[in-house]
Amino acid sequence: MSQSPSPLRDLESWPETESEASAVETAEGAGEIDRDAMTPGPPSPSRATSSPSPANRVSALEMLEMAAAPLETSQTSNHPAFDRLPPFVQELLNVLDRSGPPKLDKDLLHDLYLHVISESTSDPYSPSANALERARDPLSSAVVNEKTSLRAQENPLPDSRTENAPTDAADPKSEPLMPTISTPSLDQFLQEISALLRERNGVKIASYLLIEPPYPAAYEALIGEIKQHYAKDNAHALENKLKAALPEARDGLDGSPWTAFITVMITYFGFLRDVDIESLLHTYRLLSNLVSKCNSALKHTSMGVLILPTVIAYSRVFARLATGLEKQPELIAHEQPRTTEGEGARETLPEKAANVMRQALVLCLKDKSRAINKPEGKQTGIYAIANICLKILFNCHKIKGAETIIASIQENSPPLELFPASERVTYLYYVGRYWYIRREPYPGLLALETAYRQCRAVDIKHRRLILIFLIASSVCLGRFPSQQLYNRPEAEGLAEKFQPICQAIAKGDLTAYRQAIDYDNPNTAWFMHYRIFLQLRTFCELLIQRSLIRKTFLLCGDPGDAEARKAPTLNFTDVLTVMRFLESRALVPKEQQAPLLGQRTTSSVPGSQIPDPLKIFVHPEFADIVDPEDRKPREITGFEIESTMSGLIAQGFLNGFLSHRQQKFAIQGAVKKGALEAGFPTPWEAFCARMDDDVPGWVKK
Repeated sequence: MSQSPSPLRDLESWPETESEASAVETAEGAGEIDRDAMTPGPPSPSRATSSPSPANRVSALEMLEMAAAPLETSQTSNHPAFDRLPPFVQELLNVLDRSGPPKLDKDLLHDLYLHVISESTSDPYSPSANALERARDPLSSAVVNEKTSLRAQENPLPDSRTENAPTDAADPKSEPLMPTISTPSLDQFLQEISALLRERNGVKIASYLLIEPPYPAAYEALIGEIKQHYAKDNAHALENKLKAALPEARDGLDGSPWTAFITVMITYFGFLRDVDIESLLHTYRLLSNLVSKCNSALKHTSMGVLILPTVIAYSRVFARLATGLEKQPELIAHEQPRTTEGEGARETLPEKAANVMRQALVLCLKDKSRAINKPEGKQTGIYAIANICLKILFNCHKIKGAETIIASIQENSPPLELFPASERVTYLYYVGRYWYIRREPYPGLLALETAYRQCRAVDIKHRRLILIFLIASSVCLGRFPSQQLYNRPEAEGLAEKFQPICQAIAKGDLTAYRQAIDYDNPNTAWFMHYRIFLQLRTFCELLIQRSLIRKTFLLCGDPGDAEARKAPTLNFTDVLTVMRFLESRALVPKEQQAPLLGQRTTSSVPGSQIPDPLKIFVHPEFADIVDPEDRKPREITGFEIESTMSGLIAQGFLNGFLSHRQQKFAIQGAVKKGALEAGFPTPWEAFCARMDDDVPGWVKK
């Protein structure tokens, strides 16, 4: 890499005593020293690595003594810049200046000090002891180097120096120079990154910092140079190169150094050098470290936002890798520690990845920017990072972590409507799923319905995924899909999954409902794949009970007499009889069920045997191990019927009161609306009546 011009001269050791200095001058006059090596110019690798003689080194103890001793100021100084330095720094520079002739100007000593100390601290006028300790050797070298350069200018070589010089002086091999490191690809890459930092173009920086193979040819050359010249044990050299090539990060565009970005670049080059796509677990660890370093760079107040697009891009790759490893446990079984009894469940790789990315989400939420029309600064990454974290947590079924993210967004995020449509739709999809899993289908439905309406019509795959959970939430609330919805492209095949449940509930057919949600039903595996089965069983149980009671009232209920002020009633015993029969019938395989009244099947043909509906079906393979008592279905009691109807009244699915003494259910308000409309409100209306439209986690204006 070509280094930037430096105000320092080449470093060469200075003689320890004045007698040795005059001996050197005598040797120079005799032509025994190659003066070209002492000509001022850009530093060479050999000189840049030399160090001052031991006599010229200032020990740490001497530096501490200087810091403790007061500076002697017997004379008035004409160097205000030098006088601004702390007293112990002035004394240190004076000691170094006495190492040999010529004596340096105070302003020059001041400039040398500022150039060297800037590598160790951002406040050169109040340096710490550690910063001075790190700057001790470079400062000594800089002073000696400057003295050597000035002496060479004061004693130039005569024009005939080549005639008097020895024959091997012109041979480059006679000077023990270190080989120059040639890294053209790396140099060009760093130059472009430096330009992007000046432009504050974080999106373009993210496009440069590629991590996913296959890499372009230019990156292959870059990786080759890093492997050749900057191995793991040469990290210090790479750090020095980056500091010199990226002054925008080293010094900061606003005066505040952004050294965390240099650390990111070091880690990035280390990732490119060490990554092995055949070892996914090793790649996971390298990428985890890289994302963590990016999170640290994101903390910078003014420049941290430049790394945000990179954090988002890396997080997406990190999420895919973590989820893929979790789905293939055989790849990491030998690396994962086994949990012993009492330790609890171990933290999975996706959970660890989500925790790493959650740090970036916290930093974005803490950003104090408060925009009116659109998010600014780090806040622009809130929902992009949140969606990645939620995707990981839902894929590994760790819903508790999702609760923390949703609660944090509820407290600190700007309104969701200010963000891009893709981020809104994705976030509302996960919020809807979260509340559905939490058995709160109403807020889940509101979020999912909004996500479905805002999702583009061309995104069939995404709309279908949203629609599956939207239909499940709607069915739980008693609002069934129409045939028009089933005819949409994204709803292909969904009618075969949900229609049997909806039809059974609408008809009050308990037998058909039990078979539709049975674990042996072919659709059950599909429901369980999307993790919507248990919620359907829980909420639809209430709906089928309400429909069954309504159907029983139509068949054998007392319509009442409005003129006699007699309310419509339904006997508990009628409900008990119907429910016992249908529950017992549901236990018999469909092909062996007896026909209901008015139905004609093959089993009603003369000579066919009608199985006893009160006898539970047992597979022949288990006939010898099933207790005969278990073959009988558990009988429903009248107390259970009364308890069920009481619960339906409390939830608004039935409107009336119960008479325990008369064992009847009486409908209220039948005079104004009629018995059916007054006594059996629509489930969807009952849910809406006791719910509000506030969805926790969805920040609105």
